[in-house]
Amino acid sequence: MNDLSFSLLISIGQSPLLGGARLLLGLAFVLLAPGYAIQAALFPRRGDLSGPERWALSFGISLAAIPILSLVLTQLLWGLRLESVIIASAGVTVVAAGTAWVVRRRIPFAGETAPAGRGGIRDAHSHRIPKSGGAAVALALGGVLLLGFVFQTARQGEPVTEFYLLGAEGQAESYPYRGVVGEPVTVTVGIVNREGVPVAYRLEVVDGENLLGQMGPMVLGDGETYEGPVSFTLVRAGEPLRVEFLLYRNGLPLPYRRLWLWLEVVE
Repeated sequence: MNDLSFSLLISIGQSPLLGGARLLLGLAFVLLAPGYAIQAALFPRRGDLSGPERWALSFGISLAAIPILSLVLTQLLWGLRLESVIIASAGVTVVAAGTAWVVRRRIPFAGETAPAGRGGIRDAHSHRIPKSGGAAVALALGGVLLLGFVFQTARQGEPVTEFYLLGAEGQAESYPYRGVVGEPVTVTVGIVNREGVPVAYRLEVVDGENLLGQMGPMVLGDGETYEGPVSFTLVRAGEPLRVEFLLYRNGLPLPYRRLWLWLEVVE
């Protein structure tokens, strides 16, 4: 496989469209599904609430349930982790949807009376609201499917590159804040590859108009870390001057990550 094909595969695998779909499904699972199932169990009759009221209540109940679940999970052996939050949310959704389905099966149509005589109970049940029960079952199944999708995505992890700057003492502090035109400035750059595949990185340091310094390309395997000094030379005065650190990967033309420092630059 040539470099271009490799870069295209990486770009497709991490496309914004796929990330957006995951985000929307995750938000629906956390912010709507539990609340909708709970309100369906609390207000089972179709006329209890209007459509907008049900959706608003679903959102509100879900928001209220998140801190409660978090508090409970912190007291359990599993702890407050992504997997435990997903499983707890799915459990609440399935239990509430099952409760709603059972309750709605016991509610007849408005004005319905059970036929007298033998078989009356069965006949009355045959006239329950099947659509409501079907909606509850569909919600439970949807919760299980969303659980599987989100859990699988969480288990695999979102591919990402960690990119950071360190100050003079190797800490995330004591960054340079002043420079002189024509004199080099040195900072420590950190790159951690968590993409799942080897990645070729290249770094450019710019001030918006001029290339001040560069590094690479260098290839890091999955899980590998680079942490080392990068020097750049200031070419114009400014107060303050924004110096950007642009990280590219696999020869792609657009920056993948960017960081910056504000410097007071004098002649």
